[in-house]
This record gives sequence, C-alpha cells and structure tokens, in this order.
Amino acid sequence: MRLLTDWMDQIGLHAPDIRAEISAYGPADVVPIERWQALLHQAFSLRPDGASCSLDVARMITPQHVGVLGYLVMACDNLGEAMLIYQRYETLFYGAPIARTRNTNGVAGIFWQPKSPLPAAEEVAIAALVHFMRLQVNEALHIPLRSVSFCHEADDRHHRALEAFFECPVIMGADQTGIAFPYEAMTVPLRRSEPVLRELLEAQAAAMLRALPEAESDEFERQVQAQLVRMLPEGEAAIGRLAPRLHCSVRTLQRRLGERGITWKQLLDRTREQLAHQYLEDEGLSLLDIALLLGYSDQGTFTRSFRRWSGTTPLVYRKTLLSK
Repeated sequence: MRLLTDWMDQIGLHAPDIRAEISAYGPADVVPIERWQALLHQAFSLRPDGASCSLDVARMITPQHVGVLGYLVMACDNLGEAMLIYQRYETLFYGAPIARTRNTNGVAGIFWQPKSPLPAAEEVAIAALVHFMRLQVNEALHIPLRSVSFCHEADDRHHRALEAFFECPVIMGADQTGIAFPYEAMTVPLRRSEPVLRELLEAQAAAMLRALPEAESDEFERQVQAQLVRMLPEGEAAIGRLAPRLHCSVRTLQRRLGERGITWKQLLDRTREQLAHQYLEDEGLSLLDIALLLGYSDQGTFTRSFRRWSGTTPLVYRKTLLSK
C-alpha cells in the first residue's frame, strides 16, 4: 500500500478516493489481493497516457517497503540463497505462502498460480521483485532472465515496455505468472553479503512468523500484536509510536486494549516474553542479540525482565532447554 502512495506522491497524483481507502487500512491489516488489484487499476486509470505505470511503481521498491524480508534478502550470499529465503518468509509480506520454486533442465524459476488474472498486481509484484534483486547485485554483473510470464494479455505498446524492463521475452496469457532464469544465475553474488547479520535476521523472521497472531483471534488484537512484533527490533516499542501506525490516538488505543482486559504494559511484556522464549532456542543468538531484537537497550534490562516473567535468568533457561 505504501508503495502505491509513494508513487502517487512522486507523480503528484492527488486521487482523494484512493488515498481515503488506503488510509482506512491499518499498517498490519491484510489487504485482499483483489482489493489491491482494484486500487492499482483505479490509480493507473488516472494516467491513461502511461503504458508502464506498474513498472514505475515497481522501480520505487526499497527495503522499507518489504520490512525484515527485504533486509534478510540483502544479507544473503547469492541469488539462489535469496530466492529460497524469499519463498520461506514471503508470508511476512503477502500474508500467505504463494510462490513455488522450480529447477528443470538447467532452468530455475519462481512461479505463482493466481486464481484469476490480476494484471496490475501481478506486474507490480514481479517487476518489484526483479528490480529489488537487481539493486542487490554489483553493477558489473547481470541477472540474466530467460523469460517472464503473465496470465493476462497486454497490448503491443505495453508488451514492448515489459520486455524492455525485464530484458527478456515476456509471455502473455500463460498458465502461471513467474520468472525463469539459467540455473547458473543462482550463484551470482550479492553485493552486501553479511552471514552473521543474515543469521540474526533469519532468527528474527522465523520468530516473527511464529509470533503472528492466529487467524481466529480478535482482528484488533492481530493488528496490534503484528505491528508490535515489527516495531520491537527498531527500538520503538512505545504506545505513542504504535498508536499512529494504527491510525488512532493513544487514548483510543488504551481504551480498546482496556475493553479486552489488557494494558499496554501487559501486551508489551507478553509479546516480548513470547519472542524471548523462541529466540533462546537459537544458540546462534547471543543474549545481547536477543535483548536488541526485543527492543531493549542493554542485556541487563532484558535479564531483569526475563527473571520477572520466568523466575530465572535467560542463561539458566537456555542451558536447561538445551540439556533436554
């Protein structure tokens, strides 16, 4: 959603109806893909002279739009590793696992099977993925694509724009949406490979997946906790910072939490405790790493909090856990 509003800001497209609908969604809300397609189509229709609006939107992709998944991909060693990470944790971005990787006869790829063609949404998704990966590769190298496929059709002008962007044949009206490239491209190194950071981020991503509220829980609670899980590693776990992300005042947020019999401090403690137990299962994370992931400024504060939750220290808890 932010990608679309950033594009509209860049081109000076006011579109009050679109912006009003976008603002009605909270940062942690799951937006149905059909609704996303409708919003993109509505915005693009206001630029009838632009044959490549989807590509212009995709070119604006940054790690901030993708969150921990984007930073995790940036820390990978090569393209193949990044593609596997993307598939493993895409639920953090799309809300559900939808991609499938393929490797046959020396050609690798990643593909989606939409229930029905969603032209704007599919083009933005594929183009943003390709553009983001290109940004992670040294300029002297190149990510060769064999082909890109879409389930919808396109007129000649737009088809040419797609092929110019992807620099390969683009197949329209295909059975699946996806990207295919030579298997050897999987070894293309990424410019910011950081193995230690990758281990840290992967542990965070895995814990975030486990900590996301269950689908049957209260919608408001899901929004609050999902947003809080994302805020903790940024060191911004304060109710004054959370409320604007949920498009409400601090007083309203406190009232709605109170209606559910929980205070802000209790919610923060519960979320941190849940994540702490998951992080302590990973021997690759130091106690300081875990403290920072939970939004604490130092290890001592984390230790005191953990003792209050569990009656023991994180170190003793980890030793007991690993001895079983």
